[in-house]
Amino acid sequence: MDCGACCGCYPIFVSESDAEKEPKIIEEGILEKNFLRTEQRAYRLYPLPFLKACPFLREDKLCRIYETRPEVCRKFEAGSKQCIEARRRLGINTQ
Repeated sequence: MDCGACCGCYPIFVSESDAEKEPKIIEEGILEKNFLRTEQRAYRLYPLPFLKACPFLREDKLCRIYETRPEVCRKFEAGSKQCIEARRRLGINTQ
C-alpha cells in the first residue's frame, strides 16, 4: 500500500544508527533533548512544526529515503492492525 498513512499518523522517532545510515535524517529531523533521548529515540521525524507527515514522504505518498529508511519504518507492516488504524484515522479506504 503506497498511502503514507503511517507517516502522518504516528509519532516517528529514530535511532542514532539510523541517522548514520541516512544523513538526511540529521538535516530534516529534530535531535531529541538529552533527557528524552534513548538508544532508539535520538531524532524525531514526525511530528515536526509545519508538516503534516514525515519530511521524507513525497507528494505521491512514496518515501524519498526508502532504501535507507529507519528501522522503525522497516518494521511497520502494510496491512497490519496499526496500518489499518492509521488509514482509518486519515479517512483512507481500508478495503
